[in-house]
Amino acid sequence: MKKRFSAAAIIFAEILIFAVVSWSQDIEVNLKVLSASIVRVEGRFLNGNLKQSKRNWTFLRSIAGADNLGARISDFSLTDEQGRIVSFKKLIDGEYLADGEANSFQYQINLKPLPNAATLAHVSWLKDEQGILMLDDLLPQFFGDKQPISAKVKLDLPSEWKIISSEKISNDNIFLVKSIEKAVFAVGKNWRGQEISNLNLVISGEWQFTDAEAAKVAGEIFDEYLKLFGEIPAEKAQIFLHRFPKETKFGRWEAETRGTNLMIASSAMPFKTLSLQRLHEQLRHELFHLWIPNNLALTGNYDWFYEGFTVYQALRLGIAKNQIRFEDFLDTLSQAYNLDNFQSQKLSLIESSKNRWSGASNQVYARGMLVAFLCDLAILKQSRGKRSINDIFRGIYQKHRVPNESADGNAVILKTLNNYSELNLIIANYVQGTENINWKTDLESVGIEEEGEKSSIKLNVKTKLSGKQKDLLDKLGYNNWRKISEKSK
Repeated sequence: MKKRFSAAAIIFAEILIFAVVSWSQDIEVNLKVLSASIVRVEGRFLNGNLKQSKRNWTFLRSIAGADNLGARISDFSLTDEQGRIVSFKKLIDGEYLADGEANSFQYQINLKPLPNAATLAHVSWLKDEQGILMLDDLLPQFFGDKQPISAKVKLDLPSEWKIISSEKISNDNIFLVKSIEKAVFAVGKNWRGQEISNLNLVISGEWQFTDAEAAKVAGEIFDEYLKLFGEIPAEKAQIFLHRFPKETKFGRWEAETRGTNLMIASSAMPFKTLSLQRLHEQLRHELFHLWIPNNLALTGNYDWFYEGFTVYQALRLGIAKNQIRFEDFLDTLSQAYNLDNFQSQKLSLIESSKNRWSGASNQVYARGMLVAFLCDLAILKQSRGKRSINDIFRGIYQKHRVPNESADGNAVILKTLNNYSELNLIIANYVQGTENINWKTDLESVGIEEEGEKSSIKLNVKTKLSGKQKDLLDKLGYNNWRKISEKSK
């Protein structure tokens, strides 16, 4: 059932005064929009948890390919508990060393959209009376006795602007944020929303599809992953779907799922059917992240699994929901294989994940997806179709979901995969090692063949298939469109 947001979910911001101190929060912050892209930030410490931060002041310098973020900061100043100015030395853009302990901080930050469109789902921006504010790149990087860092946040915006966020609102319309690292706010005039299942869908701009159609797609995909994992994430998820805030080439999109916030920046598609297919593709990938990795108690760079395997799972769900053809599935695998073969200097997937944002993202996604396919195929073969890669996802989630004890992601995933003896060589050769993907025997077992050579191969289903091959293809979704057609008759 869909319904419009209540007043508690969408509020019109008014000029806000500094809040009464809440000792349950670590810091108190006021964000005031001064112009089209400039925000004034004023804040202070509320308790002693962040003493380490009072001399060393560092802002997020890079994230997801967005570099030199510290250059957005200007007019930085500090004061102590008595209101006296604390002098400091600027080391580089976004890094300052104070001469003494400071209790309050002030500065301006320029949120003009960055030139690189690939960054615009990952960093804060403000343009044309609209924006996305992410506290992690707006505030200094605090370090204290506990994680995460909490905050009492006031937004001082033009009177006609809306604020949409999943963060809790106090009685005086101030947001009480549990983790500044995960907090996201949509601000501005052109935002509208619908509530579906355990999701809030927030949209701006005009699209080929209606808001109701977008909500239906989001709800169906969410329900599929709910069946897989058996429970919903702890908090209600928020999906922010918007146009790129700058001119961007046709058909491009970027996305990030931060905590329970999904940010999707997308350009236009020519037809309604293509627009809905693109939305389905975006949400199949990003909604999966609500469970893996965002609700796992795992740490470290195991992007090869939670990105590469998610790409594969999104393809499998696309087939299951009849959104893509099996031919599309094979074409995507072919492209990934060709891309992996094209790499002149291969890194292991473990190393690639460490270097994801400095040139190794293709290996993380392409090779990670290929490994997921080989793992799925091996498990299906070994179990005669009784188990699949879904058992991997479900097992990892059930054992390592929050609030279980924190553990290293790579160690956990490798141990889990190696518990399946049929996966040992796949993991040794293609995850920990740098071997070229040699999958001819694997493809033959399922009735798929290669055409072409080296970096230009194409996969096709063979004309003549054995009974076992037909059964495995069926498990991969080869005949899914027939099943759906029969049900609809």
